[in-house]
Amino acid sequence: MKAIIIAIGNELTSGQGLDTNSAYLSRALGEAGVETIAHQTVPDDRAAIAGAIRAAAESAGLVIVTGGLGPTPDDLTREALADALETELRLDEKSLAEIEALFQRRQWPMVPENRVQAMIPAKAEAIANSCGTAPGIAAKLGGCMIFVTPGVPREMKAMFENHISARLPSRQGVILHSIIRLFGEGESGVAARIKDLMHRSGPVVVGTTVADGMVSIRIISTAGDAAVARQQSDQITRQICQRLGRLVVGIGEDASVSQALGVALDRVGQSLATAESCTGGMVGEMLTAVSGSSEYYLGGVIAYANQAKRDSLGVPEELLAKHGAVSEQVAAAMAAGVKERFGADWGIGVTGIAGPAGGTDEKPVGLVYTSLAGPDGVEVAKHSLAGDRYHIRRRAALAALNTLRLKLPETND
Repeated sequence: MKAIIIAIGNELTSGQGLDTNSAYLSRALGEAGVETIAHQTVPDDRAAIAGAIRAAAESAGLVIVTGGLGPTPDDLTREALADALETELRLDEKSLAEIEALFQRRQWPMVPENRVQAMIPAKAEAIANSCGTAPGIAAKLGGCMIFVTPGVPREMKAMFENHISARLPSRQGVILHSIIRLFGEGESGVAARIKDLMHRSGPVVVGTTVADGMVSIRIISTAGDAAVARQQSDQITRQICQRLGRLVVGIGEDASVSQALGVALDRVGQSLATAESCTGGMVGEMLTAVSGSSEYYLGGVIAYANQAKRDSLGVPEELLAKHGAVSEQVAAAMAAGVKERFGADWGIGVTGIAGPAGGTDEKPVGLVYTSLAGPDGVEVAKHSLAGDRYHIRRRAALAALNTLRLKLPETND
């Protein structure tokens, strides 16, 4: 079976929002043996949505549409589906009762506009929404199965896992997607190391991508059953990880430098504190994004101004006057100061020029110093980072965390 995924919303076609639903659905369908042949993004336009559904139904055996099921006038997917099916909308009493019950449980007032979410095309059926108000819709157009889900990712995922996946035909094969996350070398350098493993066809396809300073190796394994597909994927994953060593941060979509560092700190029973200037709390945010980080992360100081560096971290005035805030000496004092004040095993310091203004010939935009204070003293690394303000700050934060990750014993997770 071939599938087409259609994402609805002006925010997607205008570039103001990011379509993550289609990526999730492609992976999930692949695991069910369904190949996704196209992703399509359509604005909140009734005729455009209806036309997209009709065209997709002629090209694929399965169409999944996400978005446009809300209660507002720009939510037009249910009407467009009715147009594509050449039928009218009807009130589904069971769906209405479930929506009313949800509002009562959450003690929210239900306005009349919410009733529209219980309107379902007459030639279709409602799909229960376990974590939201809008029911999904299941229908057939010719020989094509059509499913419509809310655009909210949490609701879409629950609806697919609890209802849609069970309705798919018996699998004729499996397509598994896996990912290896890396940090510390550029995409071209990584590709050069594993070029003989980067198959572009056959049962295992390997490719690289880069985003936000991290390189990802994506593996697509196709086989007649899940066990063979997993074996193929695991084999190439082991080869790649052996080849790349500690460049590998982790395996899986959620793998990150901060997660790997947290596992390593927790394993050795050590603690960390952070001192940030140009990153403005980004290092701390990355650390606390990991559940359980309170076990090893004691806290941090955002010392943006020189006064804060002096008062909160104990950076000597003479260092600031002689070398400037963006310097090896000040970075070292920041890491040592935060380690001492928090009583941590490790202290991280970051100072730099994120731009776009503030650079000089001597200290250009993108100059960043990261420092690490530990049991054996303080070490400082100098970085020349490219990109806009966000990317310079993010790469500086990742570099600071990665320095400590490489200092700790490998987790082998």
